Amino acid sequence: MDRIRLISELYSSRLVAVVRSKSADEALALARAAAQGGIKFVEITFSVPGALDVIKELAGRKDLHVGAGTVLAPQQAERAIGVGAEFVVSPSLELNLISICHMANIACFPGAATPTEIIAAQRARADLVKIFPADLVGGPYFIRQMRGPFPDVRFMVSGGVSLKNVTEYVQAGVIGICLGSAYLETLLAEKGKKHFVKEMQQFVKLVAKAQAKKSASRKSKQ
Repeated sequence: MDRIRLISELYSSRLVAVVRSKSADEALALARAAAQGGIKFVEITFSVPGALDVIKELAGRKDLHVGAGTVLAPQQAERAIGVGAEFVVSPSLELNLISICHMANIACFPGAATPTEIIAAQRARADLVKIFPADLVGGPYFIRQMRGPFPDVRFMVSGGVSLKNVTEYVQAGVIGICLGSAYLETLLAEKGKKHFVKEMQQFVKLVAKAQAKKSASRKSKQ
């Protein structure tokens, strides 16, 4: 899938499950449980042992878009793309990865936490600018503030996303909303798969409801 279509599909579903498990088997189990709960995008971080094998296996699923996370070097991006990653995510402003990804028609989401980094990412043609850690820089309030000077920037957020604030992020226009790895792993380990799937379904319902409300509000103003 080309990166334009991928962003369009992410805009429709918004949610991304970030997987930073201690083993490949745990990563696969978490990704599969997230998919069962209706999550359509999964980010496998390079800190997962055998991350490339996990990406390769998940890339074969028709119900998931799998990407590589914590990508900090060109070689990592190239290897991830080679095994089927559809997007590449960094926690920091790795502008040199954007051209590598775009040559392969793969979406690239570099990290940013300041206005200077945000505009640098936009000028380098990042597909989305990932605000990280979103909760520590101000959450939805920060996004709304950045919308003023940077109305054309498309955002992703990672850090502190919860059932309590996911609606706010949709209302603020965030395209990619990452569900944190620590939260997901703790939820699955402590509550079990059944509860985990139900909570993912709650996120999906909240996003759909917020999108419908936002769409209705936009139509009423036309």
